[in-house]
Amino acid sequence: MRRLLALVLFPSLLASRALTQSPAPMRLDEDAAQLRYQDLAADLLQTPPGEVHDLFAGVLADRTSRFDDAIRLLSPLLSDTSLSASRRALVLGSLADVNVKLFRYAAASELYTRLLSTAAAGLPPELLKDDQDDSATLKLLVNAPAQTIGFDGSASGKPAVDLRTYSDPLHDITVELAVHGVKAPWILDTGANFSTISASFARQLGLTPSRGAAQTEGATGAENPLHTAIIDTLPIGHATLHHVVVLILPDANLTFGTGRKKHYQIPAILGYPVFQSLGDIRFSRRRFQAGSLLPSTDKVSRHRSRSSPIYMEKLNVLFSCRIHGLARSFLFDSGANSSTFYFSYYRDFRADFLHPTQATSRSAGAGGEATQKVYLLDDAELKLAGHDVDLQRVPVFKTEQHNLDDEFEGSLGRDMISNVGSLTLDLTHDRVYTGKIRK
Repeated sequence: MRRLLALVLFPSLLASRALTQSPAPMRLDEDAAQLRYQDLAADLLQTPPGEVHDLFAGVLADRTSRFDDAIRLLSPLLSDTSLSASRRALVLGSLADVNVKLFRYAAASELYTRLLSTAAAGLPPELLKDDQDDSATLKLLVNAPAQTIGFDGSASGKPAVDLRTYSDPLHDITVELAVHGVKAPWILDTGANFSTISASFARQLGLTPSRGAAQTEGATGAENPLHTAIIDTLPIGHATLHHVVVLILPDANLTFGTGRKKHYQIPAILGYPVFQSLGDIRFSRRRFQAGSLLPSTDKVSRHRSRSSPIYMEKLNVLFSCRIHGLARSFLFDSGANSSTFYFSYYRDFRADFLHPTQATSRSAGAGGEATQKVYLLDDAELKLAGHDVDLQRVPVFKTEQHNLDDEFEGSLGRDMISNVGSLTLDLTHDRVYTGKIRK
C-alpha cells in the first residue's frame, strides 16, 4: 500500500493464495476470523458442497446483507452438536446479527443468550466482551417494535434526503433535524452501531428511558453506561423513520473539550440502522443525500469498475481496500475526523516502518479521551472503488488495543471522504462508489 520498498523487502506479502499449501476448505476459519471476506468468497468456490460450505456461505451471506440466504444456510446448523465452539459461536453470532439488522430484537437477544451460554469458549476475549455488551443491550429491547421507514413521494425522481451539512465544534459532519418538534444538530456517524443521544436531550424529546441499564465500549475503550429508548417518529428530508432505537448516555460521556477550557456537549448522533433503512447514502462536499441515488440495475453495471464491496461486521461498515496488492478490511467511520490504522496494519506491513516517525495521538469518543504513542505514515496510499486514495500523516497503533480495533486494518474517516470528493454507499447491495454517479 505504501512504498515500493515494502514490495522489494517483503515479496512474500504479494504471494498468490494459489501458492499457499493449505487447501481452500482449511482456510475458511482463518478467512472469517481475520475478516478476509473476499478471500472467503474465493475459497468457498473451491469448497465442495456440504455442511462446512453452508456454514461459511451463510456467514458470508450475513456479511453481505443477504439475510434470507444466511437464515436458510445457518438455521439447520443450530442443532448440530458436532460443531467446534468457535464454529458454533460463528453460527449463533451470525444469526443474531441477521436478526439485529432485521430489527428482530427479541430473536437476536435469545441467540446471544445461547451463544454466551453454550459457545463462549469459542470467542477471543475482545469479541466475548463485545458480545456480552450487545447481549445486555438487546435485553432492553426485547419488546421494541421493528424500525420502519416511509417516503412521502414529493421528491419523486430526486433524492429523498438532500440536506446541507456543516461542522459542529468537534468538526463532525452534522445536519439539523427537527424531532418531536425539537431542532438540534445530529452527527452523521456510520461508526455508531445505534443512534445515540444525551440524557438531557432525551428529556427534551420527552422520551422514556428503559428501566434496566447496559453498557457499551466507546472509541477510546472506555465503558459507557446506557439506557435505551424508542423515538416513535424521526423525519429526515422526505423520509420518515418510525420506532428508531436510541442509546441514552450520560451528558458527561458526550461532552468534550474544544480548547481554552471550553466544552461542547453532543446532543444526538444518527447511527447505522438509520442509514441502513435509507438504502443508499452519499457524502459529498457540504451535502448529505439518501434514497434514489443510484441508476436502475441495468445501468448500474456501467459504474461497477468504480465500486468496491462492502462487508458488514455486525453493524460496522467495512470497505475492502487494496493495499500492496492485497485486499484488506477497513472500517468506514464518518464520525472520525481522520483515518487511523490499527495494530493489524503494523503487523502485516512492517516494511512501512523501517524508519518510523513517532508521535502522540489524541482520540476522543463516548466516555472520554485517550492519548498514546503511535507511528505516523507520511503518505498512505490505498485503492478504493477504482480510486487512488492518498492519506497524509496517518497515525498507526504499534501495540494491540485488546478491543475490536485489533480486528480491523484501520478506520477510514472524513479525510478519506474529502480525498474522493463524493462517496456513495449502496447498503442494500453492499457496494461503495466513488465520484459522481449519473442515473
